[in-house]
Amino acid sequence: MSCQDAGLADEYWKQYVTPEEAQEIIANRKTTMLVSGRYPIHVGLYLQNRAAPTVLMAHGLFVYGLTLARLQLPFFRAGFNVVEWDLPGMGQSGGPRGGCTVVEYIRAWRDALAFAHRRFGEPLYALGVAEDAITCYYALANSPRVKALSVHTLLELGDYEGMHWHGPEWWMRIVATVLRLANIVRPSFSRPSASIVPLEWIFEGSGDKHVIDLLQHDPLSFKRVTLRMVSMLGRRLPAPVPYEACQTPIQLIASENNCQRRQELSAAGWSKGDGDSARGRAVGVQPRVRRCIRRARDSLVQGQRR
Repeated sequence: MSCQDAGLADEYWKQYVTPEEAQEIIANRKTTMLVSGRYPIHVGLYLQNRAAPTVLMAHGLFVYGLTLARLQLPFFRAGFNVVEWDLPGMGQSGGPRGGCTVVEYIRAWRDALAFAHRRFGEPLYALGVAEDAITCYYALANSPRVKALSVHTLLELGDYEGMHWHGPEWWMRIVATVLRLANIVRPSFSRPSASIVPLEWIFEGSGDKHVIDLLQHDPLSFKRVTLRMVSMLGRRLPAPVPYEACQTPIQLIASENNCQRRQELSAAGWSKGDGDSARGRAVGVQPRVRRCIRRARDSLVQGQRR
């Protein structure tokens, strides 16, 4: 069952788009749901009226599916079916607000892929637009159902580069240990979500101050993060498919203006086949894994639309 109501009775979401885009969304977006573990997952669908390739996408931490319509619509206009869904505990999906873990995100990616495959078949592509790129790779790399992945970053969970802005590496190892211990005592304790990463580092393009203000007042946005969620972010969890064993074609989109995921480190680790790092050698021995570095000079969301 799906409903053609754009997904929200409240009209707050229309502030993220132009009036013309809002009408396009209302005319074409249908909603449904799937179940992942204990949680109902909200799904938005943009459907072609003929057989077509399908792109599967979630979202980063501070947004949710409908706020990224400007990223989804170009794929629909280009002839793709679009399956966009909200992570557990975020947006319109079920689960404790800011209280689900990366393990549950990984499971949700796999469940969303199974849903899309049952509904549309192949070819299927997946797009990790922000922090969700990591769990996208963990869940879908080497899946025979996925033709290719496009991701914003490729890091293993627990890598220092994923938290470098909080302090030196030795300090972050201490912080990660303290968070895991605190989670045992009081997993539901929460802090403002902006304590994870400054919003200005994510939304830094022209006009993005307005986006920050919208998100801060959006009843569905990610406002607080629990110890249960944040304690997992610093825990080292190797990728199920080592990068040198990945057979799925991958596109890596990086931005030289992104303070959070620094392009020079991403590019050095992933684009050099003859690099000194283990990751660089991995790319060298696995030429089927393609990594294309695109420099996005505008805001993060605008850069991801290119």
